[in-house]
Amino acid sequence: MNNNIPSSADPFLSPLLPPTVSPEETRRFFSLVGLAYATLALAHQLTAILFQYLLLYLSPSVLSAWWTPWVLSILPLYTVAIGLMWLILRKIPASPHNTDHATGVTASAVKPRFTLGHWLILLVIAFGCMTAGGLVGNIIMAILSSVMDYDYANALNEAMAQSPLWATFIATCICAPLGEELLFRKLLIDRTRRYGDLPSILLSGLLFGLFHGNLFQFFYAVAVGMILAYVYTRTGSYWWCVAMHAAINFMGSIVTPTLAAMLPADLVSFETPLQPLILLLLLLWQYGMLIAGIVLLWALFPRRKLSRGPLPLYRENAASLVLGNSGMIVACAVMGLVMALNLWPMG
Repeated sequence: MNNNIPSSADPFLSPLLPPTVSPEETRRFFSLVGLAYATLALAHQLTAILFQYLLLYLSPSVLSAWWTPWVLSILPLYTVAIGLMWLILRKIPASPHNTDHATGVTASAVKPRFTLGHWLILLVIAFGCMTAGGLVGNIIMAILSSVMDYDYANALNEAMAQSPLWATFIATCICAPLGEELLFRKLLIDRTRRYGDLPSILLSGLLFGLFHGNLFQFFYAVAVGMILAYVYTRTGSYWWCVAMHAAINFMGSIVTPTLAAMLPADLVSFETPLQPLILLLLLLWQYGMLIAGIVLLWALFPRRKLSRGPLPLYRENAASLVLGNSGMIVACAVMGLVMALNLWPMG
């Protein structure tokens, strides 16, 4: 018997074989996933508006408090939005973590080891993707500011600038990693990776980026979301992803802004000998991570390990992932509308 011929039980089916599920079934599946995340986004926004009006009714001065943006962002998500999303998503059973990888072996193969070294390499790639995506977002927003004759501000940066360091740490390095990795990695990928790692990674990154609701964060959130999704498909570990997300946010929300605040506004009129050194360190960090991330991604991309899953997507049903179903279209439309509203000039 030729063991190189894939059997019907082998999740690594030949791409020449027909789809194992119909396009209609695939569309229904991803439509339900999309409906769950559309509910998450819509419930989050509507509950935030309700909480804002409630605070305004109780005490208008509260709206100017430093903690209000964090409350309006975090509280609606954890008290209402996640619960409503789960009412839909729980109808989809979670798939077991795939142990097969793109090495031509069967599902009984031992999962490749994932060590701290692997995690650190992917962390550097994530930092590089974050820098690149941040530059793209800032350039696009600068162009929009010029075209619209309106000074767009990054709401996240404003919230961090007005908040105590400990509050920013709790919000960005604890609450965000725990909640977002649950939503966009564990709950999502556990249910979609039956169709393969690649669709799960792409969908995780796209929804993660759209959920942030602004172009400042969209591009780097998509890229970093895909790196985090890859970590989850490799490990099946929620905590590896939480740790990486927390490390990324710690550098981006705590370390970098703290050092940047020590510099003069024009970055030229240095008042202490330490300021040029801080500026040099920040530039070396930002562009060093950008170059290192690109080089590592280029070198390691051909060696990526992805599973096709027991129900791989083929040309016949690949369009069902986003464009071919109503639920996913609604999810993208809701999140896209939020992003568009955030671009509407205020005042």
